[in-house]
Amino acid sequence: MLKKNAKKLLISILFLVFSVTAYVCSPFLINFNDDKKTGIENLISELIFYKVNIKGNIQYKLNPLPSLEISEVHITNDEENSILNKIVLNVSIFDLLKNKFSYKNILINSGEFIINLNNLEVLSSIEEFDNKKINFEKVNIKFFDNKQTFSINEFSGNILYKNKKIDKINGKFYVGEILFKIKFKENQLSLKSPEINFKASIENFLNTKKLIKLDYNNSSIFPGVDSIFTSFTYEQNENKFSLITKEFETNIFSGIININNNNDKNIIVLDGYFENSKFKKISKTDLATFLSQNLNLLANLFDGRVKLSFNNFKSDKEVFENIKLNVLFQNGDVFFEDIDIYSDNNSINIKGRNVTYQKDNLLFYDFIFSTKNLKRLCSQICNDKSLIDRAIDGEFKLQSKGILNINKSKITVQENFVNRQFNDNEIQKLNTNLNSIVIFGKLENLFDLPRYFTLL
Repeated sequence: MLKKNAKKLLISILFLVFSVTAYVCSPFLINFNDDKKTGIENLISELIFYKVNIKGNIQYKLNPLPSLEISEVHITNDEENSILNKIVLNVSIFDLLKNKFSYKNILINSGEFIINLNNLEVLSSIEEFDNKKINFEKVNIKFFDNKQTFSINEFSGNILYKNKKIDKINGKFYVGEILFKIKFKENQLSLKSPEINFKASIENFLNTKKLIKLDYNNSSIFPGVDSIFTSFTYEQNENKFSLITKEFETNIFSGIININNNNDKNIIVLDGYFENSKFKKISKTDLATFLSQNLNLLANLFDGRVKLSFNNFKSDKEVFENIKLNVLFQNGDVFFEDIDIYSDNNSINIKGRNVTYQKDNLLFYDFIFSTKNLKRLCSQICNDKSLIDRAIDGEFKLQSKGILNINKSKITVQENFVNRQFNDNEIQKLNTNLNSIVIFGKLENLFDLPRYFTLL
């Protein structure tokens, strides 16, 4: 009797296992032909309002959950296009067998996803995504509008839709080589980068008018700046936006900054104005670090123009009192379109371009220095008072053009004018003296004005 019962139980278990296995595996027999592929393309297109074309395959997978894996998905919107390597949809086996298509969570794996900023509100509220989670694994995201684009790299995280709108975002991504973490909840977005001690929050993120707060504590990016606190109001009108500071404070200066793209070229412009800055706290080492490392870091973070004015600042020896900067960051290069450092008696003007060529960080420069009285300036700043007698008593002007190899702390003067143009032998001697006496293999010496008087 026991043997018969055991046999019946074994047969029942085997039948159950066979039935479950057949049920779970039966979708492998489904032929995802062109009609089914077109149907899925149309469905995705209707969801995100982009044209979708599946160039790869659609496969049924069991691990870790029953799902459809769609490869090589091409997306097009407003003349922009991208390719997603893989989309994985958690599906209902029962619906598949009934020739229906339904899904739960979605995984987007690698590739690039485009987001039209003009349709951002549409993507933030998709009825079909209600109570669904969209997961991303190392997906580059390209934002664009009619005139500009910007990207974040390797976004990994998830977006949860609730009540037909984005409810939560949790993830991480890279801008250049800098890692950022992102969170969104209750219409508030927060960003932070432990690598550069940066925090930002945006209240009313999905509203037209927003409040932005930044908190930055790191002495390694902006020379002399150990902390930044600022809050902005943000407004957008069609393709134009503006950020207007309510507060902007650092440990060495405070003032106002406005950021907008309201210009003919529609590029981002940062315009700042500051009074009574304490530049005495900026060391030559800080300046050298900024030039050798952090300038390129900023260039990789964003494209745009930076225009800053510092008036009546306090500096060492008080040789200069004002600075005006007009710098363009574009595709990782830095264009110094106009840098004026001046006072009533002394001035420096620099134009140039900072580029990375092979392994060298090069600054191609045009430089003009002038003073109303060189002897008086030397008496003011020269540590070696014997140099005063060698200085010209009266006006002095120097024009120079060349290349500074920032990595190697080496300068190569190509042209030099002091009343007349230097000949080849004089330029060769000047280069030797600049590198062996003034710079001496240390980039911070480039900013030590008294050292240049040893060339007199």
